[in-house]
Amino acid sequence: MTTTGPALATRDLACGIGRRTVLTGIDLEVRRGDVLGLIGANGTGKSTLLRVLAGVRAPSAGEVRLGEEPLASYPARDRARRIAFVAQEEAAPSDLLVGELVALGRLPHARSWGGVDDTSRTAVDEALRLVGLEHAARVPLDQLSGGERRRAVLARGLAQQAPLLLLDEPTNHLDIRHQLAVMRLVRRLSREHGRAVVLALHDLDLAATFCDRLAVLHHGTLLACGTPDDVLTPDVLHDAFGVLATRVTHPLTGRTHLLFSHDERETHP
Repeated sequence: MTTTGPALATRDLACGIGRRTVLTGIDLEVRRGDVLGLIGANGTGKSTLLRVLAGVRAPSAGEVRLGEEPLASYPARDRARRIAFVAQEEAAPSDLLVGELVALGRLPHARSWGGVDDTSRTAVDEALRLVGLEHAARVPLDQLSGGERRRAVLARGLAQQAPLLLLDEPTNHLDIRHQLAVMRLVRRLSREHGRAVVLALHDLDLAATFCDRLAVLHHGTLLACGTPDDVLTPDVLHDAFGVLATRVTHPLTGRTHLLFSHDERETHP
C-alpha cells in the first residue's frame, strides 16, 4: 500500500437535490491502494456522494479533488480515464451481448476514428475473467440472472482500467459465494494493482473484513471515519442504525463479527 498523497479528497462537500440538502460538510480522503467503505442507513446520501465523487452530480458547495487538481477541471473523457463508476442499478438494452456491454468500458480509451484495438480486447477478456463470466461474452443480457447481470456491469467498470474505482452496492443481487468473490477481487485490485476503491455497502461484516477504512454517513453528515475497529462500535452503530450491537470473535478465523438486536426503546417499526 502506498503512502503518497490522496488519490481523491473532498473538502467541506455539500450536495442538494432540488431544495433538499442531501450532504453537508463531508471531508474525506482515499489513498492509492486503499479501500474506503461508505456505510449508513438507507437515505443517508451514500449513492449521492458516489455520484458527486464520480463527477456525475455537481456539489452545491465545497470541492472534490482528483489527485492535485479539482475534479471539475477535468474534461469528461479525461475524467473517465481516471474514474470508473459502477452505479447500483444500470439499465442496458436487453439484446446487448455481455461482451458488448463490457466493451463500453473502453470508450474513454477508444481512438477518435473508432474501432477496438488489441489492448481493449485484452482488457475486456480480463474483466470478464475476473468476474467469472468469460464463458458469457456472446450471451445476450436478457439471458442472465440478476446476479450475473450485476457482475457484467462490474466487469464493464473493470475494463475501464481507471486508477480510481467507485462502486455502489457491488454485492447487490449476488449470492454469498459471489459476494465474497467480488470483495476479494476489490481487495486484490487495491493491494496488488494500487487502485483506490470507494464503495457503498450494506453488509457490515463484509465492510469490516475487506475495507481499510469506513465512513459512516448519518443524516447527510459524516458521523465517523476510521478503521473498522474504530468505527464499528456499539455507540456508533446505535446512532447510525438504531440497533444494539455486540462484537464477537469468530472461533476459527479470529475476526471480529457483529451480532445485532433491535433497540426496544425505539418506537418506530
